[in-house]
Amino acid sequence: MRKPVHIATTVTEEKEKVERMVNNAKRLYPSSPDLLDRKIEFVTADLHGQHRLYNHLHRIPIENALLISDYIIAMNTEINPSDNYRGDSIGILYTFSKYHENKSFKTITREDIISFLDSYRRPEATDPLHKWIGTYNLFRIYLLRFFKWLYYPDINANERPKPDVIGNIPQLKRKELSIYKPTDLWTADDDLLFLKGRKLSAY
Repeated sequence: MRKPVHIATTVTEEKEKVERMVNNAKRLYPSSPDLLDRKIEFVTADLHGQHRLYNHLHRIPIENALLISDYIIAMNTEINPSDNYRGDSIGILYTFSKYHENKSFKTITREDIISFLDSYRRPEATDPLHKWIGTYNLFRIYLLRFFKWLYYPDINANERPKPDVIGNIPQLKRKELSIYKPTDLWTADDDLLFLKGRKLSAY
């Protein structure tokens, strides 16, 4: 019979769990000066922009770089992500860390996450099709997955609850049904020209 999984129910318990994990990492790292470098090499291997991502992780505090590396290693085991997803995860988490002046991930608040996501909002005049909403929603998904792992690394990926730090930050809905403008679509004359070309190429 499967034992029930205990899930922290308060913000204090969640923060204590993250702090214990980070403190354990801190105890391990100083005695192994090459550990982080090896992990960064591993998680950036064969990625497009590998050198850039490698340097990114060396430009943020050890604590955050180590957590990003451990997260990617865990994700490799859990879902075997594509190279693009792995690279995007590293890039977004690096950008998130820099946005908050390399504040420790374990002290990030819900307001910090909202501030980061809101930084991608654009006014109607410069983005009438609201393409920024796609970026906002995409980054929200990456951060949601990361913080669920950060607070509950020992729980199955599909069963991890959403911690309060990322709670009540819903996906935004687009106002338009399509991002394409009428001028982007083919006219009846375009259709006829295309079909005529297909017929000629058949002879």
